[in-house]
Amino acid sequence: MNAAPVVSVLIVNWHSGAMARALVANIRKQRLPGLVDGPAFEFIVVDNASGADEAKHLDALEDEPDVTVVRSAQNSGYGAGMNLAHERATGQYVLVTNPDVMLFRGSVSAMIEHLSANPTCGMVGPKSYLDARRFFQLPPTELPSLCDLASEMLARAWSPWGRRHAMARSRRAAKQWTASTPMSVSQLSGFCFLMPASLATELGPFDPHYPFYYEDSDLCMRLQRKGFTCDYVPRAEAVHFFNRSAGQAQDASWSHYEVSKRRFYAARYGFVGGLVARGLMAIGRLAPGGGHLFAEPEVLGEAEDVPVLEVPGKGAYIAEISSDPGFVFAAGRLDIAHQFKIPDAVWDGLVDTTYFVRFVDRRSLTVRGMVSIQKVGGSKPIDAEVASAELVHA
Repeated sequence: MNAAPVVSVLIVNWHSGAMARALVANIRKQRLPGLVDGPAFEFIVVDNASGADEAKHLDALEDEPDVTVVRSAQNSGYGAGMNLAHERATGQYVLVTNPDVMLFRGSVSAMIEHLSANPTCGMVGPKSYLDARRFFQLPPTELPSLCDLASEMLARAWSPWGRRHAMARSRRAAKQWTASTPMSVSQLSGFCFLMPASLATELGPFDPHYPFYYEDSDLCMRLQRKGFTCDYVPRAEAVHFFNRSAGQAQDASWSHYEVSKRRFYAARYGFVGGLVARGLMAIGRLAPGGGHLFAEPEVLGEAEDVPVLEVPGKGAYIAEISSDPGFVFAAGRLDIAHQFKIPDAVWDGLVDTTYFVRFVDRRSLTVRGMVSIQKVGGSKPIDAEVASAELVHA
């Protein structure tokens, strides 16, 4: 009788077969000292009706040992696809991950060790980066609440409140970005997390009625209602080449996002709370204002090569980058250099769009300066991104 694997790696693929193959190769390099009696990993890849173009990648995955490929006849969403993968999992733990992810050395063992030592912890997630050079960290994810939704709507319409709202967000981000020990958080991002297989089975793990987005919020909410915590483990590190799948069909993704957002607020607050959330979302669409801006950005225009930015003021600062001038979702780093330059490899990996970069004073959280840059020239091919990630963690 074959021994069960320690970890079942669950991947939902949609037009990301090359990345899914690279992720499987990446995770095979992970070592689980003292934890392995049988095989370390099994991989279950569910393809959400990507089409014929993905056949070569799916065929190659099927030829690998310990890999099961499930070809779904329809795209029923991320949550439903993940549940389909989970049905075939036999490991002690399940690692839920997007295909556009790479894990750094020791990440899986660090997450397992934390779960094993903390029985009230039900889910762990890694420190996450936008790039393989670990230059920009991704922002922490907060469990959505009506208070936060109202605050965000007000912030977009009224600049003084926008300052307060964004300062609070920057403060939370800095706390997590500088953490060196595990900490409980309200939510972990669904792009990569580990949980006991038995708890995942009990919870679903996902509610399949979320077409896209918010399924991770819903899972964290239900897990915490059962008395478990969601813990952030900075010793585990991952890079998320953000939005590589969803970005291929942005209009459809945002349509699904709105449906899932309404469903989540109704699930958390009931019928009345769901109506309040819908009202706040409608107000937000009518009054998209610029409350987060604080100051007009200095427009630097088109840039194919990495610009060198002069940082106003003195002392430590947080540099944040976002395609949203309101910085609702922004990657960032803590720095002290008077001149700020994004590494070439990181810049080349960014897709072409307008980016906003701002410098926030580390102590006061006031904005020192802000620029906008229209990146042109195309992004680095995905194979180069994969190679870069492998060089860092191999």
